[in-house]
Formats: sequence, C-alpha cells, structure tokens
Amino acid sequence: MSTAPWSELPYDLLGMLRLRIASPRDRVRFAAVCKPWRAAALLLPAPPAAPLLLLSPRGRSGMKHLCGPNDSWVLRVPKKALYKQFLGSHDGGWVAAVNYDGLMIVNLFSGAEVVLSADQTTKLASICSPKPLPFHCVGHSIWKIVFSGDPASSDGCTLAVLMGDQAHVAVCRVGCPNGEWAVQAWHGESIQDIAFCNGDLYGLTLGSESLIKFEISMKLQEQEDGGMAPVLTTMAHKLAIQRRDVPTWEHDFRAYFAYIFELHGEPAMAVRTRWPANREPIFRVFKLSAAADGVSEHRWAEVTSLGDYALFLGVAWSKAVHLPMDAGRCVAREGLERNHIYYSTPTRSEEDKLPGDQVYSVTSEDGHRMYCRKDQSVGDSVGRTGYHMMGWHYSAMWLLPPDF
Repeated sequence: MSTAPWSELPYDLLGMLRLRIASPRDRVRFAAVCKPWRAAALLLPAPPAAPLLLLSPRGRSGMKHLCGPNDSWVLRVPKKALYKQFLGSHDGGWVAAVNYDGLMIVNLFSGAEVVLSADQTTKLASICSPKPLPFHCVGHSIWKIVFSGDPASSDGCTLAVLMGDQAHVAVCRVGCPNGEWAVQAWHGESIQDIAFCNGDLYGLTLGSESLIKFEISMKLQEQEDGGMAPVLTTMAHKLAIQRRDVPTWEHDFRAYFAYIFELHGEPAMAVRTRWPANREPIFRVFKLSAAADGVSEHRWAEVTSLGDYALFLGVAWSKAVHLPMDAGRCVAREGLERNHIYYSTPTRSEEDKLPGDQVYSVTSEDGHRMYCRKDQSVGDSVGRTGYHMMGWHYSAMWLLPPDF
C-alpha cells in the first residue's frame, strides 16, 4: 500500500499544521516546501502572530536578533531603516525610526514605508532638542513613540511622542499632507509612560501613579496663503484617582518602573518593583476601578489573574495580548502562556556567566549577551518569563510581526 506524497496533503490538514507553527521563520519555511504548500499558505487564514523581542533597537547594525519564548533568530533590517533608532512599534511589524535626519515609519518585514509630511519628518528632532545631536544621543531626546492605530490604514493614525524631558508630549496625524506637530506641556511630576487606550491618549506619572488624559482634536486654521488646513490641538488634565497604599518594600526606586497599557478596553498599569526586598524585580498589575473614598472617581485595584491574556512589558511597547484557546491550548502561539508576563531587564552577572536555568541564550549583534529564563514563583498566580540583558543597559523592544 503506497502513501500519498507530502505535496498532496489535503488543505484542511495543512491548515491544522500551519495553525500550530508559532515562529514566523518556520511559517516562511512552511510556504517554501513545495508549490502546493505555498498555495495553501496564501489561501488559508493566517494564524495570529506572537510578539517578539527585538534586541538592540538603538544599535546601528543592519542585523537584528528577534527572540521568542523558545527560540531566537536574525532579521535583516530594510536598507531605508539602517542607522536609525527604533523608538516605538505597532502591530504588523511597523516601527518609528529616528535619526538626526528625522522620523520615518517603516515595516521591518516588508520594507514598506508610510509617507509623512515634510514637517512631520524633519521637525521632530528640533522640537525635542534645541540643538543637533550626534546619532548615539538622538534617542535621549525622545523617550517613546506610540501609535493610535495602523499607520498604513486609509484612516491614518495619530502618533504621540513622549520627549526625553518627560514633561512634553508631541502629537501629529499621519496621512495629513501638511500635517504638523502639536506640543503639550505637563507642569508637574514627570510622565513615565504614555499609551493609547480605546482611542484616547493617557500618560502615567512617576511615583504618584497619576493618570493624565490628553484631549486631542482637529480644527481648521487659516494659513498664510489664505487657505484653511486641519491643525491638531491638545489639552491635558489629571484624572481623580485615589492613591494606592504602597508597601515599604515597593519604595526601592532602583527597581521601580510603571507601564501603562490597555486591558479590556480600559487603562491598566503594571508596576515593576522588588518583592520582597533584595530579590529580582517582579511585576504587579492594576486596573482602574470605582473609588470608595468619596473624593476620587477611580482607584488602582490589583489584578491577581490575567485570564486569557499574556502581558508584554517594555519601555517602547507594552500590550496585553489575547491568546485564543482551542481544545485547551493556545492556537498558533506555542511557547506563550496565558496569565503570564513577559519582560526584559538589564542584569549584572560576574564575567557574563549564565545562571544555569536559562531556556536559551544569544549574543546580540553588538556583542552583548542575553538569556531567556522563566522566573521562579513569588507566591501569586501570575507567571513571568524574563529576557535578561547581561551587563548591558539598553532597552529591548517588543515587536508584533505580520501574520504570515
């Protein structure tokens, strides 16, 4: 009895196989097996992509390491994005790339570029820094860049930039031929993080964990030539939030950092701290809830389970990702775990020795070591996987690639 060749496998079986391939690299290999498999890859629904950690987003090398929970590989950066620093990303492989010449939005996987206006491209650096900066200092004038939506969509999106002084936020509308930057100052505590949640822009302050809402509107304004052009305007106000009781062991500001992201359509916050003292950093998650003090409208209520979500935390990109279930397992995201936090952190290790319990380790293109390790339980229900940068204090960046 003869068996059918691999090239004649039915489409439904090929679809089941493809849905269980987590790595974008392996999905490309799937399509390269033979013509029938390539045709099936084009016709079958694309499985959802899993977030990857991009090492050295501020390095000058044209080869970048991408890391997942179980593996890592190398990506060749499109030529137009060479010698630029990646300071923000959006679903589908889009990054905001900056150098002393200005800003561009480029897809690291396809090489596609979203066209910005001349002012949007060239004026960001001068807005964020009063004088020209060398390459290695460009990122210091910009803390983070976030997208309100798909930059390549016909509706466009809003870009928001948290400047390096953490006291100013600049916004622009992608897709406006004559679009310019609108700058909003915040006089108070430093803004540690910004994010779009359900279409609105929020900022999270350092220490007090206050939430600032930025009102962004578009109005027509008369130009020097007598014509009318759309112009962005911004306003900012602080939400009334009851300050949470912070345990004494959370006051270690060497480990403290707060991230803001969207969870179930509402702003949420993850706090990196030490628990107990003198241990490696851990994360606690909070969501906005109704306050009970009769004065504030909201309070930060702790989240003890993420349910069907996994949380990816980073300085340039933080996101709660829904992991759909099929027969009790994650579809097309093997290696990822629900109710889990994935993060990266610099670490100091004598002579760059590996801890011995790492999942894998890599050496980045600029010669520094990174290892992935599943953290030990600290007594709560949320799991954690850390990507530890040995002896190196740059920030890696999460990137959600296209659905291959």
